[in-house]
Amino acid sequence: MERKEHLESVLPLMRFFSEMLGPDAEIILYDVEDRLVYQVLNPMDEEMVPGSEMRSLERKFLESHVYEKEEFIVNYRALSRSKHKLKSATFFLKNNPQQKLRGMITINVNVERLVEMRDMLNTMISGSHPYDAKPRDSFFNSFEVSVEGLVTNAIREELDRYGVEPTRLSYQEKMEVVRSLDEKGIFLVKGAITELAAALKTTEVTIYRYINKLQQ
Repeated sequence: MERKEHLESVLPLMRFFSEMLGPDAEIILYDVEDRLVYQVLNPMDEEMVPGSEMRSLERKFLESHVYEKEEFIVNYRALSRSKHKLKSATFFLKNNPQQKLRGMITINVNVERLVEMRDMLNTMISGSHPYDAKPRDSFFNSFEVSVEGLVTNAIREELDRYGVEPTRLSYQEKMEVVRSLDEKGIFLVKGAITELAAALKTTEVTIYRYINKLQQ
């Protein structure tokens, strides 16, 4: 009963987000104990209704216990089942001081039109075939991909920014890669440091050294 009351108390906050972000933002409140959708506003898919199963990515958040170290995860990108490009974030609802997870709010914002506008502006500014064109940002399906998949995509995205083999990156460039991944909370996911070390063809000890350097 207490758990349901806690979730009910969050509903006004969901309406606030919906009013602020508009109809392009899907707002989902999850019951983490039953792993079901408790409430959803502006659903993007027909099957997303109260009582439907929690999507796979949020289940991975629970299974990896990432919420024990993080209050929220923001700015991960996704594709809806209808292939709309999304900017997503998940907030972990916890009781203080016990820090027991009581629920999760996920917000998926449809950025399809913004991406189209960005591409149009890039074409107007740089022409249709700019000399220094970089690969387009890759979107992935957060409703199917695993947390490990998030790590792989985030690392690949950071390395792709430089357009050279990882072994040719300078010390400062490697530090910038580590800084960006750290700010995204990637290192909270088990195995992320090992995967980055392999991508950079270095050791886990070196990656830990980079992280420690950031905290000085």
